[in-house]
Amino acid sequence: MNTATTVLIVEDDSNLNLALVETLQAYGYATLSAYHGREALDLLHQQLPDVIVCDVNMPVMDGYTFLQHTRAEPAWRLLPFIFLTAHTTTEDQRRAKAIGIEDYLSKPTDARDLVAAIENALKRRRLMAAEIERGLDNLRNRIVGLLQHEFRTPLTFILGYADLLLNNRALDAEQLQQAASAILDGGRRLQQQIETFLFMAELQNHKLDPNVVELINAWSLWNDILRDLAATDRLGPLPVQLPDDNNAVLVKVEVRLIDAAVRHLYEYVQRVRDADATLIECRVLHHFPYVGLAICCDHATLPPLPPAKHGEYVAMPGTAATAIDMDLGLTLVQSVAHVHGGKLTFEQVEGRALTCTLWLPGIETTTPLTRQSA
Repeated sequence: MNTATTVLIVEDDSNLNLALVETLQAYGYATLSAYHGREALDLLHQQLPDVIVCDVNMPVMDGYTFLQHTRAEPAWRLLPFIFLTAHTTTEDQRRAKAIGIEDYLSKPTDARDLVAAIENALKRRRLMAAEIERGLDNLRNRIVGLLQHEFRTPLTFILGYADLLLNNRALDAEQLQQAASAILDGGRRLQQQIETFLFMAELQNHKLDPNVVELINAWSLWNDILRDLAATDRLGPLPVQLPDDNNAVLVKVEVRLIDAAVRHLYEYVQRVRDADATLIECRVLHHFPYVGLAICCDHATLPPLPPAKHGEYVAMPGTAATAIDMDLGLTLVQSVAHVHGGKLTFEQVEGRALTCTLWLPGIETTTPLTRQSA
C-alpha cells in the first residue's frame, strides 16, 4: 500500500474506531481518528486526508451532516467518502450513492472489503481529476470557437454602418440617426462580450479562496439579485415569482461569481422564452447535499444542438435530454458551477416548460426565513 495515503476514521464506538485504525495501519495506511462529525471537521482544518471512512449514526454530528459540511468547503469537496453502518437497506444505499458516497459498507466490515473500497475510491478520485482536466481543456476550446461568432456579430454591425456613413453622404437625418443607433447598439454588445470574455479568462485558473467565500442564505441571494434586476429595469416583461420554499438552506460561495452566473442564466431564459410565456418562477431547490438556484419559464424553446465542440448540456436524472445552445453566457455559468463543485442542468417538460438550474453544494439550517420575495 501507499504509505502516503491517509485515511480519516470517523466512528463513535471507541473499540471499533481503534480496530479500524489498527487494521488500516497494518495495511500500510496513515490514519487520523475522530468520534463524531464535529471532531472530524476540526481535524480537516489541521490535516487533509485522502479518504474518509465514516459512520452514519453518531452523536453531536452524524455522517450525513458531516458530509454536507465537507461538500460545502472548496478544499474538501472532492474528498472520497465511504460510509459504515449497522443498518443497511437498499434505500440507504441508493441515497448514499445519489449524494456522492464512494461506497457503503455494513458493520462488521471485513478488512479486505474495506481496503478494496479505499483503493477503489482513490482510483475514482484520480479518474475524476483527469476528467476535470479534460473538461477544462474542452471548455477552453469551446470558448475560442464561441468568440469567433460572439465578437464578429457586433463588430460586423459597427463596421457596416460606419462604412455606410463614410461612403454615403446623401443620408437624411433619420437615416443618420438609425446608423448611429446601430453602431451604438453594436458597441454596447461588443463591450458586454469583452467583459464576459475577461470574466471567463479570470475563471480559467480560478480557485476559491477560503478568505473570500461566504456562507450565505440561498433564498436571500436570489431575492437580492431579483431586486437589483427590477431596480435596473432588467427583470423583463413577465411577472416573476420567488416562492419561499427551502428558504433555510445556505451555500458557501464566492458571491461575486454566483451573482454574475445567475444573471447570465436569467438573461438566457429571457432570450429563449416563447411569445406565449406568461410567468417566470425563480426557486431554491434542495436535493441533499446540493442546493439549486433555478429559473423556470412556463413556455420556452431551447435552440438546436450545435456541433459537439460548441455545445453541451447536463440533464437531471429522470428528465429528457434536451439540446441547448451553449453560448458564451452559459459557458460562463458552467465555469462558475465547476469552480464551486456544482453543475448546470436543464430540464424541459413536455417540450414547453423549461427549468435551468445552477447546482451548488449546500448546508441546511434549522431556522427558516420570513422575508417577502421580490
